[in-house]
Amino acid sequence: MNHTNQPLLVQFGAGNIGRSLVGQLFSAAGWRVVFVDVARNVIDALNARGSYEIIVKEDPPRSISVDKVSGIHMDNDDAVTRAVAEADLVGTSVGAANLAGVCSRIATALPRRTAPLSVMLCENLHGAAGLARGYLREAVGDAAVPEVGFVEAAISKMVPATPPEVRAADPLTVWAEGYNTLYLDADGYIGEPPRVGGVAWRRPFDAYVDRKLLLHNFPHAAAAYHGALRGKRYIWECMDDDAVASEVRGCMREVSSALAVRHGDTFTYDENNAWADDLLRRFHNRALGDPVFRVGRDLGRKLAPTDRCIGALRILQEAGLDYTHTARAIAAALCFDVAAIDPSPLPGDIDIVRAAATEGMETVLTRVCGLDPQGDAAAIDLITREYHQFVKGTAHG
Repeated sequence: MNHTNQPLLVQFGAGNIGRSLVGQLFSAAGWRVVFVDVARNVIDALNARGSYEIIVKEDPPRSISVDKVSGIHMDNDDAVTRAVAEADLVGTSVGAANLAGVCSRIATALPRRTAPLSVMLCENLHGAAGLARGYLREAVGDAAVPEVGFVEAAISKMVPATPPEVRAADPLTVWAEGYNTLYLDADGYIGEPPRVGGVAWRRPFDAYVDRKLLLHNFPHAAAAYHGALRGKRYIWECMDDDAVASEVRGCMREVSSALAVRHGDTFTYDENNAWADDLLRRFHNRALGDPVFRVGRDLGRKLAPTDRCIGALRILQEAGLDYTHTARAIAAALCFDVAAIDPSPLPGDIDIVRAAATEGMETVLTRVCGLDPQGDAAAIDLITREYHQFVKGTAHG
């Protein structure tokens, strides 16, 4: 185990969230932070300097220096294993596609540990704990699975891509907004969770996951989809358009009501509205320069049966509440002309939009979104009507 006076966080993923949120909070709390990543230039820079800068994109911008950091390249098997064996906490921010590989690395280090391990999953991934637990079982094989706690996270910090010219000048500099709260599942941690400024340990955590996904991610995407229909290129431009802002607020009001029904023991409607009002303020941040294509892309995920758009529809159906604005956002998503605004459009996004135009809405809503032609007939009909209104408006606008 770690025998220094400073607790040790081993953070897989030295990307935007890893550096701008996780590394920042734990370093400020006196932890040593060791990043594990595949980007050799980032790891080399971390080891050369032992610090990095976060540029908080506000008006005026400000800078935060993060120190007590170092790095290990993912290919350095021995060093990664030693670090995980000594860690007081392990974190991940690597994306769903890379989570299995990280769990395999963690499994290799477990026999060297003498204490249980908690793994903080900063993945913005629904059901991340169950997925990671399954990957760990596969990696361990027939051996007994050691005591590992998987801690899910709800990450509400907005971190746009740092411009290439900034990254070329300094691979460690990261742009981010000023919001700095990391919500973590208290029940997933083994033992007493550590006190770290900016880290909010909460239970029951499914309420906080739903609030983040449905009251932040969904309206954020709705702003992108409605804004794209009106020719906007940045989220702040979308929110400066009264028609788009009205649609976003409508989505938030609907979801706030539904969350108060599903999670009434955790959130009131007024609390949800206050959280939404703060998000609306943050969506207006011009300095952040968040592009519409970044927020709206990956339609296959955002329109998946349990993700943000359809997840919002489902919670409203469950509560028996009106979902007009939510249906309009789903319709706008199926009009999202990613090829026109995204410098590197995802082929799947283009396919979904094309299918909506050529194969019919019911086909896409059942195949991509998981709606049932009979049970969801009213929702399918409303989304289809709104979709055709958007198409007609685009054609004549």
